[in-house]
Amino acid sequence: MADELAYAEEFADLSTQLLRERHEQPTLDRVVALAVETIESSDYCSISVRTGNQVETPATTAEVGRQADELQYRLGEGPSLEAIWSSDACLIDDLTAEARWPQWARFVAESGIRSVLSVRIQGPADDALASLNLYALQPKAFDDTDLALATIFARHAGVAIYGARQHNNLTAAIQSRQLIGAAQGILMQRFGLDLDQAFELLRRYSQTYNVKLRQLAENLVRAGGIPPAADGQGASRALNESLGLPVPDS
Repeated sequence: MADELAYAEEFADLSTQLLRERHEQPTLDRVVALAVETIESSDYCSISVRTGNQVETPATTAEVGRQADELQYRLGEGPSLEAIWSSDACLIDDLTAEARWPQWARFVAESGIRSVLSVRIQGPADDALASLNLYALQPKAFDDTDLALATIFARHAGVAIYGARQHNNLTAAIQSRQLIGAAQGILMQRFGLDLDQAFELLRRYSQTYNVKLRQLAENLVRAGGIPPAADGQGASRALNESLGLPVPDS
């Protein structure tokens, strides 16, 4: 009972520490650092993050972990990919005897790593956000207790990562709205448009040139306005230049 209470207190503190970070990259950095502290059998930790069908390693406690991950991505095989796409967890007791992914295992074992534990990190909808990859220099380093701790840790990490992404998305949306509003103001002042007309002009240019509305607004704000022109053709050229678009032929 005392051990269970101690674990409960540790994970409550862990959750608080992870949720202190509000942006995704600091959250990921914090996840891998705390994972090594929490699962003491591990020597290194990395996190493999899924974006669509792509997987990358944005955070690790040691370069050897990143190299082990990236070799998986190149070969299309390995425990972190297994944890993300196929199963909740993947354990390798000894890389020198690993038969599922012999090519990957052989190269990673040469770096000194002998044991691997990868655990899926899920979002609120049970979608795979990432995998937590724990590496150890000793064979058979991870037992059932380590697997249980890593699984609980991954749940807390999933909440923190999802929250950081939501915060990033909200911040980006606010910034986009501010940029578009500023661009509308420039167009209203320069061409005597109302608010809706200014937005419709940006939208039309966005569709015509296949450039995101936010990017056009950012270009226009960075340009500081639209220079005056003597005629309609000159005004069109000036607008395209300020929007960062190809200038129409005279």
